Amino acid sequence: MIAALGIGAGFVPPAAGAAGSLPAELVIPVEQNENPDAGRLVGAGASGYLWGQAGEGYNWTSYADGSTRAVAVPAGLRVAQVSGTDVVTFTGVSNPVQRDMSTGQEWSVVVPTGQRYRAIYGATVVTIEQTADRVATLHLLTRENGRMVDRSVSGLPAGAVALSVQGYGDPDGVFVEAMVNSRPVVYRLDASGLRPTALIDNQVKGSGRQVVERFHNTDTYRIWNLSDLSKPAHEVTLPGVGPAQMLGVVGNDVLFTRPSATGGSPDPSVAGHTVLAVPVTGGPERVVLDRAASIAVFEPDGTMLLGRAPEKQGAAYSVYALRAGADGALSTGRVADALSIPTVVEGMSMAQGRMHTIDRIPFGRARLRRTDISVSGSPTAAAREDRGLFNDYAGCDWDWCEELQSTGDGRLAYQGINGEGLSVLDETAALPARKVNDQSTYQQPHDTMQASGRYTVARIPGPASEDYRPRIQVVDLDTRKAVYTGPAQQQYLPAFTIDGGTLWVEGSTAGAVQALDVRTGKAVRNVDVGDCDITDLRANGTDLYWECGAKTSGVYDTVTKKSVRLPAHRSAMLGDGYVGWEKDGVLSVTDVRGTAGTRTVGSPANVEPGEGWTVDRFGGPLAYADKGGNVHVVPSGVKTSALSVRDTAAAASVNAASASWSPRWWLSKPAASWQLTLKNKATGTAARTLTGGEARGLVKAGWNGKDAAGRPVANGAYTWTLTAKPADGQGAALTTSGTVKLSGGAAVARDFVGNDGFGDLLAFTSAGVADWRAGTGTGTGRVETKLSGSGWTGANTVTAAVPFEDVSGDRCNDVLVRMKTGELRTYKPACGAALKPTTPYTKIGTGWNIFNALTSPGDLTGDGRADLLARETSTGSLYLYKSKGNGFFEPRVRIGTGWQKYLLAGMGDLNGDGKGDLLARDGSGVVWRYPATGKGTLGTRVKVGWGWTMYDAMVGAGDLNGDGKADLLARDTSGALWSYRGDGKGGLAARVKVGGGWQMYARLS
Repeated sequence: MIAALGIGAGFVPPAAGAAGSLPAELVIPVEQNENPDAGRLVGAGASGYLWGQAGEGYNWTSYADGSTRAVAVPAGLRVAQVSGTDVVTFTGVSNPVQRDMSTGQEWSVVVPTGQRYRAIYGATVVTIEQTADRVATLHLLTRENGRMVDRSVSGLPAGAVALSVQGYGDPDGVFVEAMVNSRPVVYRLDASGLRPTALIDNQVKGSGRQVVERFHNTDTYRIWNLSDLSKPAHEVTLPGVGPAQMLGVVGNDVLFTRPSATGGSPDPSVAGHTVLAVPVTGGPERVVLDRAASIAVFEPDGTMLLGRAPEKQGAAYSVYALRAGADGALSTGRVADALSIPTVVEGMSMAQGRMHTIDRIPFGRARLRRTDISVSGSPTAAAREDRGLFNDYAGCDWDWCEELQSTGDGRLAYQGINGEGLSVLDETAALPARKVNDQSTYQQPHDTMQASGRYTVARIPGPASEDYRPRIQVVDLDTRKAVYTGPAQQQYLPAFTIDGGTLWVEGSTAGAVQALDVRTGKAVRNVDVGDCDITDLRANGTDLYWECGAKTSGVYDTVTKKSVRLPAHRSAMLGDGYVGWEKDGVLSVTDVRGTAGTRTVGSPANVEPGEGWTVDRFGGPLAYADKGGNVHVVPSGVKTSALSVRDTAAAASVNAASASWSPRWWLSKPAASWQLTLKNKATGTAARTLTGGEARGLVKAGWNGKDAAGRPVANGAYTWTLTAKPADGQGAALTTSGTVKLSGGAAVARDFVGNDGFGDLLAFTSAGVADWRAGTGTGTGRVETKLSGSGWTGANTVTAAVPFEDVSGDRCNDVLVRMKTGELRTYKPACGAALKPTTPYTKIGTGWNIFNALTSPGDLTGDGRADLLARETSTGSLYLYKSKGNGFFEPRVRIGTGWQKYLLAGMGDLNGDGKGDLLARDGSGVVWRYPATGKGTLGTRVKVGWGWTMYDAMVGAGDLNGDGKADLLARDTSGALWSYRGDGKGGLAARVKVGGGWQMYARLS
C-alpha cells in the first residue's frame, strides 16, 4: 500500500477563501409554461369562473380584473363544481363543502342519513332518498340564515327508479330522468318543484335560458326554451356532430366544434378545435373561433365561456366569452388570460458543459431537457432542447428511477423502475432510451449506479446458487455486455467508483483502495487513503473522494499521496480539483488543490445531489435550482487539470476494404479543437490529417485508409498522433499517440500474403508447387510463412514468374507468369490467396519464350506504374515494356545491349528517389545498381558489391524488415538464403543468413 496521511493526524482543512473577485455566475431564468388545465373549464359564476381538474388543482379567475387565485380543496374531498353562482361545491367521500368565492365564507353540507348526493344548481344541493319499497324522493338542501334546510320534492310517481340527475351549469334548476312504468320520463326540477317535460334525454347542454338535446342518436338537435318545455322551439340538423362536440345555444345560434384542419386532440380541454355556429333555424356553418377547446360553461346571463390557444408561440392561453346582443347576434371577446406556470426542476446532471434537467410542469409528466453551457470564457447558455418525456414507454417513470448519470461523452444512463434494467440515451437521441440490459441492481445509500465514458458500474445480485450474494459489475454501453464482474460478497459491500476504464474498489483493510482495469480485471495500483471504513468513493483523474460515514471525508491525491480533509457536510460531489458539498441547505465548494479554500455557492431548493444540484466533474462548474426554479451555473473558481485522455478505443488494425478505422478518445474536459495525424511508420511519410472543432468529452475520427486526394494508402503500420487544445485555455495541449496496422489499402511492392506491408518471396519447386514465403517484418529480413498452390506441371509448367503490382484494381498484387508454351499471363490472386493454375488470369500474349530473363524494377517511366524488363536470349538485348496499367503493355523499346552475362534483380526504389532500380551481377561477381531515369531508360551504373559469384539467384523482395526500404534476397549454390537490407540510399547492408535448404526450389521470383 502507498502511505497516506492518517485520519486525525496531518490533515489541514483548507482556509476560507479570501475576499476578491469570483467567476461570473450564470442564471438561467425559470421557464414559464402554458397551463395544461387552462382549457379545462368547470363552471361560471356571477363574478368569476372556475377551471382546472381534480388531482391537479383548481383556480378561480375574476371577470372584473382577470386575476386568478388557487382554490384549495378541503381535506377528504376531490371534485369542485360551480353552477351559475359564486358558490363552489366540493364533493368526495364525505359530506360536501361549499365556499362562496366572493366572500370567502365556507360551510359544510350535512347530507341526512339515507340520502345520497346527486347534483347541484346554484348553491342548492340535490339528493335522493330511495326506500326498500322502491319509493324515491328527491331533496333540496339549502343554507338559510346560517343553517341547512332540507326540503323534499313531490311530483315523482310512486315506483320511479333509476333516477339520473344532471346539473349542467344552470343556477335555477336541473333535469331529472326517471323510469316510470318502464318508460323514461325527463323532469325539470327547480325551486317551484318537479314537473314533466317533453324532452327525451336529460343530458342537455345550455344555459338558464335555452338548452339543446340530441334527438335519438341522430344528427338532429332540438332547442328548448326553459319557459316552455312542452315542445321544442327549433330543430337543426348538424351532420357529423356528436354529443361531445355540441357546446350549446347562445342567442340565435347553436355552437359546436369540429377538429381543426391540422388535426385536433381528442382531449376536449386542448385547444385544437374549431368552433362553428349555425342559426337555430338552420343555415350554413360559419367559423366563430379557431384553436379552441370543446369544454364550454355558461355565465348566469347565458354567455358561453371557452378556452382558446394563443395566436403565437409564447403568448398566453385565454378564455373567450361568446355572448348574444339585444338582437341575438353573436359576438366574441377575451375575458382573461390564464397564468403561465413555472417549470420545477426535479433532477440535474452535467458533464462537459452539457446540462440535463428533469423538468416537470406541476402535475404533468417529467420531461428531459438539455442546455449546453459554453466551455470557455464567462458561462452562457444555449436554448433548451427537449429530449422527450419520462413515462412507462421510456422505461422510467421518473419518480421511480435512479438519478441520471452523465457519462461524459454526451450520453445519459439510468436504471429503470425499482432498479430493473439499464438504459442509455445516446447523444442525439430522444426518449425512449436504448435498453442495455434487464439486470437488476441494488438501490441502497451509496449503491447507486455510476457511469464514466463507455462504462457503468453497479452492485448486482448474484445467482440463486450463491444466495444472491451481491457483486460489482461493469457494463460496456456500446456492446451491452458485462466486461467485469467482481467476486461475490457477504454482508460487507465495498465502496466503489469508476473513472474511464479504471474501477476503484474499497480493499479488505480499512482505508485501502484498489484500482482495476475493467477490461482485464487486473489490479493496476493500490493506495491507502486513511484508516477508516470507507462508505463512499468518487474518482476524477488523480483525485479520490473518500467518505467514512458521517465521521470524516476528504480527497486523496494519488500522485502527491496527500489527503485534504473536507468540512463536515451532508452530501458531496467531486469535481475537477474541487468538491461541491451541502449542509443545512447551503451549497459550498472547497478547493482541494490550491489556496482558494471554501466558499458558499447558493441555496438549492432541493438539497439532494443529482436532484436539486450537481457538479460538472469534467472540468466544469456547479449548478443548482433555487426555490424560484431558476438554474444557477456557478464556476468553481478552481484551476482545472490539464486536458488528458481517460479512455481510448482505437483498434490496433483495420481492413480498409471493408470498414473505416474509427478510433475514439474520452477526454477529461472539453477541447476547443483537435487534430489527428497519420504517418507511415516505415517511411515517416504523412498519410492523412484529420481535424475537428469543439469536442465535449469524446473525440471521434474516421479514416477510410485513403489520403486527402482519395487514393488508398499503402498497407502497413501507421503511427497516429492526436493533439487537442483545452477549451478553457488551462494547461498544455493534449498529445497522445499509437499505431494502427492497415490492410485493404494499396498493396505495397511484392506484398501478397498478409496485406501487412512486408514483401514476400515467390518460389517454385520442381514438383510444380508455388510457395509464397511471407516476409516477417523483422530486422533479419526472414521469410517464413508458407502459402502453397500446386498443379504447376504439364501444360501449366512455369518458365518465369514476376511478382507485379495491382493491375486488376482489387487492391491485391498480381503476378506475371510465362508458361512453357511462351504465353505470358497476368494472374490475379485475391489478397492472401495462394497462386494456383485455377487463379483467374488475363492472357497478355504469346512468343515470350524468346526471353531468358523477366523482371520488374518498378516504375521506370515516371507514370507511377510498374514496368517490365525482358532480356532477349539470342542477342542479350534488354527491352522495356511500359505498363498500360491494366495488365497489358505498350510495344517494347530496346534500352540496352550486351546484357547476356548478367544475373538480374528488379529492386524497386533502392535509393529513395521514387523510381525503380535494377541490380545486375556481372560475370566477375560485381553487383551494379542501374537507377531509372524516369524516362524509360537506365542511368549510369553504380557498384554496390563484389564477390557475388556464389549466388545462383537474386530477388528484389520488397521491404522485408519494416523500415520502408527495398531489400534483396540471394541464394548461394549450397542452398543458403541471405538477406541484404537496403539502406534507402542505393546501397546494401551486410548480409544476414535467413535459412538453409533453399535448393528445394527450382526458381525464386
